[in-house]
Amino acid sequence: MYHSHVNVAVQDNAGLLGGFIVEDPNMQNIPKTRDYLCLLQEWAVDALPWGDLTKGIYNLTFIKPESNFFTINGKCYPFTKPLLVAYGDTVRVRFGNIQMHHHPMHLHGHQFRVVGADGFPIAEHNQICKNTILVASGETWDISFLANNPGIWPFHCHMPHHVTNNGAPGVGGMFMTVDYC
Repeated sequence: MYHSHVNVAVQDNAGLLGGFIVEDPNMQNIPKTRDYLCLLQEWAVDALPWGDLTKGIYNLTFIKPESNFFTINGKCYPFTKPLLVAYGDTVRVRFGNIQMHHHPMHLHGHQFRVVGADGFPIAEHNQICKNTILVASGETWDISFLANNPGIWPFHCHMPHHVTNNGAPGVGGMFMTVDYC
């Protein structure tokens, strides 16, 4: 994961961050057919009344430390892209968080294995199964699950404030879906 170290309060919070994926040749035996990167972001949006957030009519402020708007890869629901899977796929999701708050990411309809932490693989005998993983500030976590329960399943931060975006009309927050194609 990379991010700015200059004027951090503005540059990081404005989205100057990303992920590097470096495959370890010794880990090629980990099966995967889908691989997703999900960068968790939070914003301080100064817009009351809200205006039309679907058209980008709002003001960002980086002075206040209170975040009230939450995104995945810079998008909030319903504009987040679904994680597309097919029955039988092994799906890896890589979470990264450089923001100020923690985000308990919760997957419905599936259990996942925690397969990596902060860029390092976790040995199979040390992996645990979960359906929620806490992604704290500065952390990355890699999870893997078998797509074996067809449907459209929510995948979201489990903090209610982080999926409602402060009551903004027409948009949610840190929420996406796993969609079987």
